[in-house]
Amino acid sequence: MKKKKDEFYFKNLNTCVEISYQAAEFLKNVVVDFSVDTIKENLDRMHELEQKADGKKHKMMTVLSQAFITPIEREDLVALSNYLDDITDAVEDVFLQIYMCNVDTIREDVPQMVELLLECIKALQDVIGELKRFKSSKTIGQSIIRVNDLEEQGDRLYVENMHRLYGESDLRTVVVWKNIYACIENCMDVCEHAADIVNTVIMKNS
Repeated sequence: MKKKKDEFYFKNLNTCVEISYQAAEFLKNVVVDFSVDTIKENLDRMHELEQKADGKKHKMMTVLSQAFITPIEREDLVALSNYLDDITDAVEDVFLQIYMCNVDTIREDVPQMVELLLECIKALQDVIGELKRFKSSKTIGQSIIRVNDLEEQGDRLYVENMHRLYGESDLRTVVVWKNIYACIENCMDVCEHAADIVNTVIMKNS
């Protein structure tokens, strides 16, 4: 019975990070083949994914509130669940910025940032997928390092994109894309925070 209950936590976390990946993949498709005519419809579809992620987090919190024993510390499960939900929220924030700011053209450097975000979430999927075997896993450590490396690449890309952006003369362009770049960069930051929680779990139990 305990094994079945423990499986819920890991399955829930895996589903959450899968939703995050789906959201980022959807964002990539939108920015690569951008159309003003479909942005509102796409925003609604993205919100459905965000709501789905919220549902998984709420289920996790409900089960944790009733649990006596958990496979890893309760506070770590709470933090990890929150961060995974935050990734999907952050991806939706990119959509919201594009919509609210009436963006009609996607800048050429945006798809590269989103592609890097996808890689970062994929690496995080590898981390979460090994979480239930963290004591014996031979790959989870490298996957955590991979998330951190990709987040650093994201930081560097963000700096270069901002450097080019501040060379623009149109103030509206600068303000709009400054916020959008920051939202994408924040997505990768949250991925790193989630990976750091897993690293903390490993250290606590080593």
